Amino acid sequence: MSFHSTKRTALCFTLALLAAGSQRSLLGQESSINPGINDSFDAPVVEEFVERFEKEGREVYDHRNRIVEEAKITPGQTIADIGAGTGLFTRLLAKETGPTGTVIAVDIAKEFVDHTVSSARTAGLTQVRGQVCKPDSVELPPGSVDVAFICDTYHHFEFPYKTMRSIYRALKPEGKLVLVEFHRNEGESSDWILGHVRAGKEVFVEEIQNAGFEVDSEVDFLDTSYFMTFRKSEKTNDDGQTTDSLETVKSLLENKTAILIDVREQREWDSGHLSQAQLFPLSDLQTRELRGTLEDLDLPKDQIIYTHCARGVRSVSAAKLLNNLGYDARGLRQGFVELSQNGFETAE
Repeated sequence: MSFHSTKRTALCFTLALLAAGSQRSLLGQESSINPGINDSFDAPVVEEFVERFEKEGREVYDHRNRIVEEAKITPGQTIADIGAGTGLFTRLLAKETGPTGTVIAVDIAKEFVDHTVSSARTAGLTQVRGQVCKPDSVELPPGSVDVAFICDTYHHFEFPYKTMRSIYRALKPEGKLVLVEFHRNEGESSDWILGHVRAGKEVFVEEIQNAGFEVDSEVDFLDTSYFMTFRKSEKTNDDGQTTDSLETVKSLLENKTAILIDVREQREWDSGHLSQAQLFPLSDLQTRELRGTLEDLDLPKDQIIYTHCARGVRSVSAAKLLNNLGYDARGLRQGFVELSQNGFETAE
């Protein structure tokens, strides 16, 4: 994931400005939301950004201690500072997690990562290490992080879903996501925020939820920003079916954040199917699992995979098989007939 926040340099993902009017999030993951927004960070002069981001009058700097306090870090935890920039919060977080913990400074710019690790060493914080990320991935091992900390950086993500899913995978089962981001309200926010931040809180929270998280808490102590925490969510009901609404499913299919697969049998497919769906019979998936060839499926791991069948039972079984392989698969309760009755186009 790449980030160099506006507050400190964590501007890591190119994501950005979509004009003040576009209030629906562009989650499509086939191309960057705003190519080139971070070009100026290809070879940053770190000292200039230290002066810019670590100064009085910048809200997150002025409230840095309260922000870390509300993150509720405990000794021994592994923290990923996503969009570490000049390392302001990396160093503060390292003091909280202590010598038995680890803080990973994650940023798209190697210059920032090197500076953050070096400045931490100078301060005696040997528990800090660096990780240069990609525009669509934080490049951290699965289940390796207790807390992902994202401050003034999310609005720079070029690929929100891909990036958030890489964070989802990196977090431990009980892991926590901390988000500090700008409010973007027409008639209230500054011209700079309106021009720089592509969407408001509602859109960003929805994007994060679509990536597999749910809101855990919110604390109101900032003026121009908001502070929230999230936890990982299975996004399923007691029957193992996705809790995503059909409107959400339609939206994510439309913008290519998700795909739809039909896990019924060929004969059922032949009698009628959805035009957006691809056929992957559950029986075939189960046979592949037994033969050890399930991993050879031509399915994307950077998109949500919605599964559907006739009554929602096989869709859950298929989703579980795929999730075991690292896919973000979600079984739909609605079958073919109900989906077609709810506006999903059927093939001719």
